[in-house]
Formats: sequence, structure tokens, C-alpha cells
Amino acid sequence: MRGGRVGRVSDSEDQLLKRARTELRAAHTLDSAGFSDQATSRAYYGAFYAAESALLVLGETRSKHSGVISAFGRLVVKDGGFDPELASELRRLFELRNAADYSWLDAQPAEEDDDSIDAAERFVAGVERWVENRRQR
Repeated sequence: MRGGRVGRVSDSEDQLLKRARTELRAAHTLDSAGFSDQATSRAYYGAFYAAESALLVLGETRSKHSGVISAFGRLVVKDGGFDPELASELRRLFELRNAADYSWLDAQPAEEDDDSIDAAERFVAGVERWVENRRQR
């Protein structure tokens, strides 16, 4: 029974990582078209879906963004050996996304858009490596 469940979970993990990469492509497209706040938001969502994938590898899910971020820090970083410095990008991206989505009076500089996309790409790649290493165990 466990083998069947693992297969389904693995499919879900892969789908979340695929979604993460889709969000990153969208972020690049939006940034190129001058939609910087929307690009930041999509970059965050790329990282968010990757974080959800890592939690799913551990058999964990959370219903809120803050829960995913907290559980990622505790279970994937502290207990799972994920790079803490790279993991800190998830919270920073969450804060940038909140500012981009909800602080319309405080537009962020364009250079932060590129930085958020780069940070999200590094984070997603790190999660992909972490997931692959966990699968090889």
C-alpha cells in the first residue's frame, strides 16, 4: 500500500515543481512586458509551489502561505538539511509579494523585480535538488 501512495505523492510533487517552473516563466514574461509587481508575485508563487512540493515529499501539507513557510523552515530546513540561507529567500519573496500585491502606493524599484525572479529561480532549483536527493535515499 505504501508503494502505491508514494507513486501518487511523487506525481503530485512533480506537478507542483512543474507549476513552480511555469510561474517563473510567467514572471519573466511579465517583467519583460513592464509588469513588475505582477512579476514579483509570480516569482513568489514559483517558490511557494516548490516549497509545497518539498513538504509533500515529507508527507506534509499546509493550508495557508504562512503555514507553508513555517513548516518549510522547521521540517525541510531544520530537520531535512535544506540550505538555511537559500530557504530565507522564501520568506523574503513572500514579503515582496505582499508589498507588490497589497501596497499599490509603494511601487518597488524595477531592480527588485529581477532580484525576486533570480531569488525564486535559485530557490526552486534548490528544492528540485533537495527533492531528488530525498528520492535517492
